[in-house]
Amino acid sequence: MRILISLTVLLIGVTGCALLTQLNQSVEEIPSSRLICASNPEFVDGNLETVGTFAVNGVVRKAYQVFDDKSRRITNAQRRYVTLVDGNRRTEAIIKLDAPTYVSYVEVYPASRHIPNFAMMTTTDDPPRFDIAFDRVSDKQHQDIEGLTPVRFSIQREVLYLRISADGIEDKQNSTRNPNASIEIPLIGAEIREVRFFGVQQSL
Repeated sequence: MRILISLTVLLIGVTGCALLTQLNQSVEEIPSSRLICASNPEFVDGNLETVGTFAVNGVVRKAYQVFDDKSRRITNAQRRYVTLVDGNRRTEAIIKLDAPTYVSYVEVYPASRHIPNFAMMTTTDDPPRFDIAFDRVSDKQHQDIEGLTPVRFSIQREVLYLRISADGIEDKQNSTRNPNASIEIPLIGAEIREVRFFGVQQSL
């Protein structure tokens, strides 16, 4: 009986301590002075008036190609309209914190009304190994960002590097039609005003 009472008291004590710890925590914005983005400093400068643009190097080509039933290109056979990308459709930027920090969520402030296939990944490795080190953020993974309203992404982990990526946007207004009826469409990078980090800070 005494053991049961002791265990009950211990459980209540542990639960109470955990509750007090939670109450003494608050989610606060991590200052922009702790963030670095070498490729796009505007993403983390703390100023919503500045805009950063993803760097992109690619062109979309759309044309008819000729294939037979076995998908081998030959003449006088079935024509199919295909889309190819010269270069890379994907764009990205790396944001680094000054030290590994528990991040509750990140807010992205878009400047482009459409940011296709947006995604985030994180790591605490320093330097990061780009082939294996990054773990994906599952919240809204590879979804389009539509409109100019800030979008919140749940992180809930310790972060040193945040890798954000999106597809380039087809600039159809500046497309070129070639004599062979193919069309070349340049890709442009999406624009972002700010990426803000929020973490749990211990109250003194």
